[in-house]
This record gives sequence, C-alpha cells and structure tokens, in this order.
Amino acid sequence: ENHSHLMAHVNMPLTLDKLALKQWSRVAAQGAANPRLSALGFLPHAPVRVLRRSWWRQGPMVVQLGNTQFALRPSEAAQVSVEEAA
Repeated sequence: ENHSHLMAHVNMPLTLDKLALKQWSRVAAQGAANPRLSALGFLPHAPVRVLRRSWWRQGPMVVQLGNTQFALRPSEAAQVSVEEAA
C-alpha cells in the first residue's frame, strides 16, 4: 500500500490562518516567516488563537497573541507557523 499521501499531510505545517476558532495554540519554533509579524511579537512559543474570521474569504481575521488582539489578512496569518499548545 502507498502511504505517501499520509506523510504529505503530516509534513504540512499548520499555519495561523488554518486554526479552529478560539483554540489556543502557540507560534512554532521557527516563528513567523514575515519580519514585520516577528516585530509585532509573533515569536516562537508565544500563545496565539483566532478569535474571528471575516465572512469574506480574503477579509481580515482577528487573532489574539497573549493579551493583545490584531487584525491580520489571511495571507499574513499564513506566514505564521503554529503548533498545538502542549
């Protein structure tokens, strides 16, 4: 049997734009790919969750980073790798 399709899924990094609503996660060890997001505090192991999504697919989403809330475009959120909070 060919299990390569399973492995492809395992290797897909989880990004902030794909998180379930209100589910706490944390920024992955590699942090944010975008330096501007790193400057905002999207740093390795920081607690993060998605609070709201726009009804419009490309519309902004509201994310909570620690005690601070930000509005990010989905394309920006996709640059933040996350991992499940232990």
